[in-house]
Amino acid sequence: MLITQVFLGQNPYFNTIDKSQGLLTNSVYDIFQDNDNYMWFATDKGLCQFNGYTFHYFSLEGMTSKAGSCIQQDSFGRIWYENFDGYLYYVENNQLHKLNQHKSIGYFKFGILNNQLYIVNEDAIDVYNLENLQFKKKIVLNTKDIRSIFFNDQRIYVFTNQLMVIQNDMILQEIPFPKDFLTHFTSILVEKTKKGLYIGSKFSNYYYIFNKGAFIRKELPLENTIIQNLSWCNGKNWLCTTTGIIEMDCETEIKKLFFKNTNISYIYKTKKNNYWIATLTDGLYFIEDFNTQLIRSQESLTAMCFKEDQLFIGTKNDKIFNLQKNQLKTAYIGKDNHQMGQLFYNTYSDELFFTSSKFGILNSNLELTQELPVAVKSVSSVDSKYIAFAASSSCGIFRTNPTQNSEWDFVYDAFIKLKNTSYNNIIFNAKGKSTVYDSIHKKIYFATNNGLYFIGLNGLLSELKFKNNSLNITKLSFENGKLYACNGDLVVFEIKNNTISEIEFPNSISKENVEKSFLKNGFLYIITNKYIFEYELVSKKLKQILHISSNIEINDILLKKHTYYISTNRGLIIKKEERHHRSTPYFAIDSIVVNNTFYKKINWNELDYNENNIQINYRFLSTAPFEEHDLLYRVNESKWQKADILNPELVLNSLNHGKYVVEFMLNSDSKNTHKINFTIHRPFWLQLPFIIIAILSVLTFIFWLYQKNIKKIERRNQLLLDKINLEKNVNQSKLKAIKSQMNPHFFYNALNTLQSFILSNEKKLAIDYLSKFSNLTRTILEMTEKDFVSIAEEIKTLQLYLDIEKGRFDENFEYEIQVAKNIDQENIKIPTMLLQPYVENAVKHGLLHKQGDKKVTLQFEIQNNELYISIDDNGIGRKKSNELNQIKNKKHQSFATEALQNRIDLLNEYNHKNISLKIIDKYNLQNKPIGTLVEIIIPIVNI
Repeated sequence: MLITQVFLGQNPYFNTIDKSQGLLTNSVYDIFQDNDNYMWFATDKGLCQFNGYTFHYFSLEGMTSKAGSCIQQDSFGRIWYENFDGYLYYVENNQLHKLNQHKSIGYFKFGILNNQLYIVNEDAIDVYNLENLQFKKKIVLNTKDIRSIFFNDQRIYVFTNQLMVIQNDMILQEIPFPKDFLTHFTSILVEKTKKGLYIGSKFSNYYYIFNKGAFIRKELPLENTIIQNLSWCNGKNWLCTTTGIIEMDCETEIKKLFFKNTNISYIYKTKKNNYWIATLTDGLYFIEDFNTQLIRSQESLTAMCFKEDQLFIGTKNDKIFNLQKNQLKTAYIGKDNHQMGQLFYNTYSDELFFTSSKFGILNSNLELTQELPVAVKSVSSVDSKYIAFAASSSCGIFRTNPTQNSEWDFVYDAFIKLKNTSYNNIIFNAKGKSTVYDSIHKKIYFATNNGLYFIGLNGLLSELKFKNNSLNITKLSFENGKLYACNGDLVVFEIKNNTISEIEFPNSISKENVEKSFLKNGFLYIITNKYIFEYELVSKKLKQILHISSNIEINDILLKKHTYYISTNRGLIIKKEERHHRSTPYFAIDSIVVNNTFYKKINWNELDYNENNIQINYRFLSTAPFEEHDLLYRVNESKWQKADILNPELVLNSLNHGKYVVEFMLNSDSKNTHKINFTIHRPFWLQLPFIIIAILSVLTFIFWLYQKNIKKIERRNQLLLDKINLEKNVNQSKLKAIKSQMNPHFFYNALNTLQSFILSNEKKLAIDYLSKFSNLTRTILEMTEKDFVSIAEEIKTLQLYLDIEKGRFDENFEYEIQVAKNIDQENIKIPTMLLQPYVENAVKHGLLHKQGDKKVTLQFEIQNNELYISIDDNGIGRKKSNELNQIKNKKHQSFATEALQNRIDLLNEYNHKNISLKIIDKYNLQNKPIGTLVEIIIPIVNI
């Protein structure tokens, strides 16, 4: 009977995660932890993912049902689950997809074996290739009477009218069921066990162990309960029922019931050896350690103390409980319904002291023997006769055994005692907060609102100060010859031989998150809204004792024989001491986004200058729900900053070029850091080769510009020089033209002509000739000062010249000057002395040696805004004239050949004109020269 009986086990301490913590529903069917350590839950609101802080639900339009179960992960990282209508869905790339499968025949668990997916279908088991999710083949069998299917160790167990064992997609065995099996096992549940399979039914009070082809029946004494699911967890079988969860050892047949009267659907053990329990009414239970017990109490538990190995616990309504066989028994009930603030067992007198509305004393039989109207906050044993106390209005020592002698009698008698009392007041009118006795140095310490005091056997009361300042201490503890003191700001001091030193508070805990603290036996117990920490003051080691839920209020902590006893508002938590430090969350870099481009592999450490918008996506998973962790980051050893664990991404925008080191640190633990290194290269215009090329280019440009300016200056100077030379040449050509008029031969001829007029007594002709000669001379001299002259001035000069030359000839020499009517003779300018050399050549070389009539005709016309000038003579022509000149003077060179064309070119260059010259030799029909025609075309410019 003892073996088959289901024993009621003590519930483990657990945290509830329900709708108040973000779960959309309190009905959960299945639990799974994936390879990335995310938790997955199948609920009646669909599949959800949990990272320890937030729930992410997956849904798809057109789902026949969101509720489902059977969560699994394939080798490609996809998460699968099946809704209760028998349709499979999978999560890939953070999106839910539906498998393209045949029509469902109902909910039967699917299986994943050897990268193949197995789904029960009509008359077969469909096999899909997991790599491409394509239908592959069928395993044909009769599925019309299928009751259940189970996948284990590369085998498939199909429960129809018989048990079929399939391996390598072939039916390996067909095994008949025991008699009446199908009659009683209408809803079959299957799970593996240590040896074989556990086969049960939702409604049966017995089960079978299937091993080596045989069915072994075993009894299961259950009443008024339905088995909803089976689980293999922690090396044991678990029966999830409507009235709790049963832990079974099928070999010893020992069974324990937990969470009685709770509708349990599944239990799951994580990689960190924590447990999750799914319920259909209360959400999820998280169990950090199944050996951690919670003894529930209707009373809120407060102070605790041990009487040898017996634990006494005060309550908030003036009661004292005694722990007996994992149950809380009432040991004392007060009358004032006041909170028990202090429990202390005096080993010398075998008495239990407590503080409620009064200071009470219970004898060894837990009977009230004395009550004092003192609000005691703290007591400490001194010896067998005295205990020290710190109360709201005073501090002193209390006498417990008046018949004994004590070395503290002098101190007791030295201070004022009230009449008919057994205590004195060493410190009066001060609010006492804590007291402790230093048994080595024989000193009693009192912490008050006015400072920290101590008294020795000499009865002298002294104050301890730190840096000449009074200490406002709230808690005292004496351990191994050292005194520890803590104030309300969580500053801890170590006091030895009256020397005070401050102990560094653990930097991994934010003081702002601390709700309570307890200083006991050299340990500082730190209570935050999520955890209980133990800080060993000597070794400075911090460890996490327990993760607590938000509705738990911690009131006291004791450590006895490697077991923690924690009093709370919900009951007593008992936890074995574990030698581990604070749990570490899972942290990993998931992906890097550079300018909105994902880099899944960390091979992106070389970036261009414009790839400077970085987003680091990380995974932060808590091993327990809603754990309080700090994730810090810094860039290039800057100040540490808090990273967001609920929105796991770090965005760094518009980074400058350079090398970067991004560090993440968990819980201010320098040993637990993660680094990311990358370099943003300089833009090409800031890189050394470009800078060198740019500098060289600038220097080259400057040099080129310098050379260009030098050449420009040289060219300008050359132009000036050329202009000067040109002016010189023009002036020289003009002087040559003038010299041609004023050369000695010309003057000689003119004077001879004048002399002949005088000798002939032709005075009038001589005077007239002399007048023309003098006018010509004066006109030529005036022209030397001008670059341009009007047509009228040029015609006047030519007329004077021709009149003088005519005097040398007989009456057969004539000249004619014709000017078109449309010519403005006064305003149209031509270069000085331009026509005279051609007229001179016509006279001297063309007409001088001609026999008969001699004539020179000058015409001035305007055509197309150009001045056309022609000089026409009827002389002997240029060829005959050259021959005669060669005979007379072999060295003679005509003025026209040396200067005329050169002067035209100089004038064109100097004045930027386009004066053209054409000399035409005239011939008659017999090809004999009959004269020369000179045509000069000058663009008209009014100067």
